[in-house]
Amino acid sequence: MKKKLLALAVAAALPMATQAANAEVTIYGKIHASIDYLNADQNDNGFKADGITPATNDSLWNVASRASRLGFKGSEDLGNGMKLIWKLESGIDVTGGSGGLSARNRYIGLAGNWGTFLYGIHDTPVKISTGKLDIFVDTIADYNLQGSGLGTGGLVDIRAQDAIAYVSPNFSGLTLIGAIVPDANYGEQVGEQGDLAGAYSIAAMYSNGGLFLAGGYESLDDVKNGGDVSHWRIGAGYDWGDFHIGGVYQQADGALSGYTTSSGKPNDYKTYTINGSYKFGNNVVKAMWLGTKFDDNTVPYYREAGKGPKADDTFNTWAIGLDHNFSKRSKVYVIYADSDMALNGSNFNKTTGGVVSQAREQSAFSLGMVHKF
Repeated sequence: MKKKLLALAVAAALPMATQAANAEVTIYGKIHASIDYLNADQNDNGFKADGITPATNDSLWNVASRASRLGFKGSEDLGNGMKLIWKLESGIDVTGGSGGLSARNRYIGLAGNWGTFLYGIHDTPVKISTGKLDIFVDTIADYNLQGSGLGTGGLVDIRAQDAIAYVSPNFSGLTLIGAIVPDANYGEQVGEQGDLAGAYSIAAMYSNGGLFLAGGYESLDDVKNGGDVSHWRIGAGYDWGDFHIGGVYQQADGALSGYTTSSGKPNDYKTYTINGSYKFGNNVVKAMWLGTKFDDNTVPYYREAGKGPKADDTFNTWAIGLDHNFSKRSKVYVIYADSDMALNGSNFNKTTGGVVSQAREQSAFSLGMVHKF
């Protein structure tokens, strides 16, 4: 009986093995969670669980899922140097108990000697351009601003729906990327024709030895916060031996991040960050500083009451961390971060009863583990 069952199992597997020979499919993912202890000068316009009592907590413990994901990707050889490519990637909350999947990069396209063409949900070229310069990526010290007051600084990374993108071949270290986003699903009125390039993003990256340079520009009409906004950035990094140093500079429309002046108008701003790291054995020690400077007086979301920022004031964020790599796939890390702004993924930043509660002058200690498969 056991032999018959084995024969049936082998027979059932043969068609799948034949298909796998014709099309490459990879299952991959990452589990990343941290235990965080946070301190903040809490903005007391939030409420406790009863929805009535003002929230005055200034410290808390939190367990956070940080960009954990599960993905499937593959390709099929079409001959003549061309192949079809695809990816289906979903975010997974491994600590919140919701069990739901959120959309990450998902696309289909073609690749050949002429470059890569794809369309679907994808990171914009500007986000891609400086991604390798965010050495605290996906942690509480990630430089990405996820919303007004909900991130570490003012750098805005976009994952766009309906993206149509092209990536050039590598020209002696130079790679060009361009993407357009039709605006049919971003606020167009019924009966109106959505533009093919309602938003667009372009970027260039150059690598030569240990040197890395990048720059990009985005016009994000209706894609971000329902407004016609733009930003540009440049970045640079250099690796020599076990040392790394890098930095990013960005100028942005205030409406991009929801920042407003004291009179309620969008407040344009500049963000600059520099970071460095050093590898020794299976360990990496790293540090980062980030500043966000506004062009005008801004609403005092941060800092102590009565001590809101003035024109040209700079919000500072800094972080230090240590990674220990158990293997190429698994690591543990510790981070201490301090910011005049809200830290990335902080549990202080919540909306209760329709009222936004944002913390001022936040600091945090974060212990995290990461496993890739």
